[in-house]
Amino acid sequence: MNLIVTTANNDYINKQRHYQPAFRGPMDGVLTSTLRTLDTNEMANAVLLDLGAMVAPRTYIDTKKRNANAGAETFFREVSGTFINCLSAGLLATLISHVAVKHISPEIKINPKSWFSDDSIKVLKTAWDRSENNVEKYVTNVFDNMGGQDGKVVAKLKNIDFNKVEWFEENKWKNLTWDNPKYKNIQDNLTTKQGFIKTFADVINDKNITPRDKKQIFNIMESRMTNAIGVNRSVDVKIGEHKLNATMHNILRDTYDMGKDIFTNKNINIDAALTKIKRINKIKIFGALSLASIIGLTNQRLNRKITEKRTGKKGFAGDPDYDAKNGVKNKDNKKGLFFKKILASAGMLAMTIGVMKIKNPKDFVKKLQFTGPISTGNAIKTVYASTIIGRFMAADSNNELRESVTRDYFGFLNWLVLGGFAAKGVANLLDKKQENLFNINKKGKGIKHWLNDISLKTHVEIAAKGKDFARKNIWKLNVAHVAGLAYSTVALGIILPLINIKLANRKPKEQVQK
Repeated sequence: MNLIVTTANNDYINKQRHYQPAFRGPMDGVLTSTLRTLDTNEMANAVLLDLGAMVAPRTYIDTKKRNANAGAETFFREVSGTFINCLSAGLLATLISHVAVKHISPEIKINPKSWFSDDSIKVLKTAWDRSENNVEKYVTNVFDNMGGQDGKVVAKLKNIDFNKVEWFEENKWKNLTWDNPKYKNIQDNLTTKQGFIKTFADVINDKNITPRDKKQIFNIMESRMTNAIGVNRSVDVKIGEHKLNATMHNILRDTYDMGKDIFTNKNINIDAALTKIKRINKIKIFGALSLASIIGLTNQRLNRKITEKRTGKKGFAGDPDYDAKNGVKNKDNKKGLFFKKILASAGMLAMTIGVMKIKNPKDFVKKLQFTGPISTGNAIKTVYASTIIGRFMAADSNNELRESVTRDYFGFLNWLVLGGFAAKGVANLLDKKQENLFNINKKGKGIKHWLNDISLKTHVEIAAKGKDFARKNIWKLNVAHVAGLAYSTVALGIILPLINIKLANRKPKEQVQK
């Protein structure tokens, strides 16, 4: 009788500890889902920022305040720039990977869809070497050395008391369709450390798992792991002298791919396979980024040629006298132009190196490694900088160069610094003690500390704190992100183009002859 009562009581407690993250408030629902994606996906964030904050408002303003040709050139410049900066490198890296695996040591069969970095190779190889060829021990080695910044403290998975975790479940989990019915309700197995380890090991050993089941399992597991440890965007796995820092998604993905495709694959030599992967990584870096950067460098020149072909006129379409039938070129507006282009380009290059915190050439290559089919932050920065330099070099006059420098320097800084600065500033107003919305790596003061050591939590990290905490703080995080996006739209999409137009219209009247 006592056993029955205890079991019933435990069932009741377990039900109380599971909750649906139905965050109710004025900014929830679709908005929360959208902001959650943007918060953790650098490529999606950059694309939306380009399309929403730059392409639409800049095209409209240039068309209305200048002329239709200026609007058309702006539209092509911004849309093509979005594709080049955010998508091209990842697509090229994917293509290069599929070609390279067939031509480099073709006898060694590896998965061209894997995205191991050098750090993940070192850490996971060490985890396997210490596992005695046992998959569960391999997974345990990874999980026991996993941690990350949770607020002002460092959380470690091995120290988590799973009995005290308030688990949340997403509504869609119950409605998922599974190819293998044994995986239905798999989230119920992911509430203990041993449950995580055994489930993960079973998935690695399942050689017949379908892509759909695999994707759904790891989406659930990522959510559950974040729920347990409270960390998602910046997770560390340190084994021996080797350390891997990545998102929870990438760590789980790489642990699985390495375990299934390399360590438990009896048809390949592990060391030979890892050597091949490292070699292909270098080819992807130099091949994809070189091609994407070349496209970026030539983009504005192509854009200008299209405008010339369409209008039959040369020069900057944003000039006030562009539509004049007999406009006279002002040679004074080209004095020192080439030197100014070089100076502006050098400044852009220096800024890029600075924000990437490059220490030496080896460090530069390491920071450019692809960790997924979506271009990483540093890859986007590199290609974006190339595109901007291409715009500088294609400038037809000092006026156009000045406008491009003003527009693109601020655009680059806004994406990397000011947009996040605005979001964190609003979040700080809503969380003045920085106890709920922030992860703080170390104590400090000043702007440098604010930019480098303090970051906003993700939506999933806030949900991991429990139902009541989530309801009190998700809306605050939404407000902060919306404020950052609003700032970017107003500053870059509206105010900056209007300032450039005003400066361009200050040209002496004698330059325009009718």
